Amino acid sequence: MSTIGKFEILESIGSGCFGKVFKVKDELLEAERALKIIKVTDPDGFIKAFNEAKILEKCRHSNIVDIKEVDIMKTEEGIFPYIVTEYLKNGSVQSYLENNFISVHQSIKIISEALLGVEHAHNQGILHRDIKPGNILFSDTGEAKLSDFGLAYGLPDQVFNFEGYNAHLPLEVLEEKVQDELSDLYSMGITLYRLLNNIENFYLPFNNSQDMIKALKKEQFPKRNFSEHIPNSVIKIVKKSIKKDRGSRYQNCRDFRQALQKIPLAIEWKPKSDNHWEGTYKNDTYSIELSEKRTGYFIDFKKNNRKVSDRSCVQIKDINVAKTEFFKIIRDTTIEI
Repeated sequence: MSTIGKFEILESIGSGCFGKVFKVKDELLEAERALKIIKVTDPDGFIKAFNEAKILEKCRHSNIVDIKEVDIMKTEEGIFPYIVTEYLKNGSVQSYLENNFISVHQSIKIISEALLGVEHAHNQGILHRDIKPGNILFSDTGEAKLSDFGLAYGLPDQVFNFEGYNAHLPLEVLEEKVQDELSDLYSMGITLYRLLNNIENFYLPFNNSQDMIKALKKEQFPKRNFSEHIPNSVIKIVKKSIKKDRGSRYQNCRDFRQALQKIPLAIEWKPKSDNHWEGTYKNDTYSIELSEKRTGYFIDFKKNNRKVSDRSCVQIKDINVAKTEFFKIIRDTTIEI
């Protein structure tokens, strides 16, 4: 199979239980697209596929992947629906996470932009229900765009079912009590938690859903552990977003997004090694390095390659004390310089 209707297949870019996704070329418009063939085994599968397309059409927004068309194709294996969307060459946040360090600044930007898309969907009465790094893509200009509305709900004729058993879902969904806007916000909070901590894979360490429910009730999953470079003001927002108690979470996308955007970001730090980080702020470059010398441990903080004495430390006797101070400087200068 080298073509699907007017589309020339260029390469496979994804597959799963839902079906396959191809990068294709619209030969009439001479434009690259993403074409998702949805594997269906019964009439309900067709309804779900076309519901996904309807939802994308209803939720057109600059922070949601843009739908181009929906149709059906006939092959030797049967008849299948397919959805055509814009092709985003920069891939998903998940792919980026697997190959790059994501800074505090990037994490906040990605989630803030994705929340704009979720907010628009919620305003249209649509729940996404599958928010995770793999379902957030980067536009050609680097903006976050929400994708994959295969589990979304909100059309007038849709039958409601609780969807999913994955690490991004809140307690109320696992207990099948409610799945709504607050559930989406919890999933976005878990996504933020992963980006900040640079957690590539996020598996469920449970044998069954009951074990997961017990852990969620005690707020023991995920562990509220954070990398040492993350400022406390950011951690506070994450913890609020993934509260077990629904009333203690952010109650809408706007409040969540504005809390993130109010953080006064300064130096964007990224590690060169465990004891050497580099950063940028406006037009200046920064570095911080922890080293051991004969008289103890030293922390050298530099701006534009010149040492800044009041941010540097000398002759620290204990490595643990030195490490604590090293990351405290990084945390402090992430939000203030």
